[in-house]
Amino acid sequence: MSALAALRASGSRKDALARAMLNLRSIGGGSSYHRFIVVGTARTGSTLLTSLLNAHSQALAFGELFRSADAIGWDMAPFLDCQGPRLLALYQADPIAFLDRKVFRRWPRSYAAVGFKLFYFHARSEAHAALWDHLAANTDILVLHIKRQNLLAQYYSLQLAHKTQVWSIPRPVAEKPAPIRLEAEACREHFARLRGLEQECAALFARHAVRDVYYETLVAEQDREMDAVQDFLGLRREKLTPRIARQRTALLREAIANFDELRDAFAETEWAAFFSPRPAKRHA
Repeated sequence: MSALAALRASGSRKDALARAMLNLRSIGGGSSYHRFIVVGTARTGSTLLTSLLNAHSQALAFGELFRSADAIGWDMAPFLDCQGPRLLALYQADPIAFLDRKVFRRWPRSYAAVGFKLFYFHARSEAHAALWDHLAANTDILVLHIKRQNLLAQYYSLQLAHKTQVWSIPRPVAEKPAPIRLEAEACREHFARLRGLEQECAALFARHAVRDVYYETLVAEQDREMDAVQDFLGLRREKLTPRIARQRTALLREAIANFDELRDAFAETEWAAFFSPRPAKRHA
């Protein structure tokens, strides 16, 4: 067995033991915790938010559970390799039963909030589509709606991640990526589509307790914003530190090769503020 294979096997055994211990603790646990979802889309700070929540002693925040019909997107240890045939069959055939039995299940009483990430485009296959109506009907589920004020920054980050296949980093890196070019029409379509999805989401969960979380505020005022999020989820306030780092440190005008061209193209539009050095105004 290679050294890498040995490490993976060791990690898998360690995770299996951790899950077994968690299950034992859950026998005397309960399900009276707050259930929540982090709804939004990629490159809006959802990973930063769930990383911060998972640093809390009373919270459990799974990743993009319904990202794919082929595998469960736990996105966190010790659940990463929890993909057994029977579990996967339940996930694929009955996502609501999977949610009730495996996610919003009995957990140790120390947990005060349990949830997961759900992007606008997740759970849209025929088998999984019923999940959205189920979540909308259960108005006791708390909703953290993660957004980004500056959609140009979000679109750039998305394109860069697709180009590099790097979606998160554990620590800052000194080397800056080469500037990339963005097409004006693609930007325009993206801005309009994403604002529309935000509005559709707000309408779907209109009867829920919802807290809008903006990436810009989460980065600039992390402690204060997370105090508010902890209050919203019924958690005691703790000082939280994420396990990931911010990827872009360059200004947008440096990171986008044709920034001036785009700024001119959007000068007389509703998206002009995205090109200002000042933070964009929050979208209601």
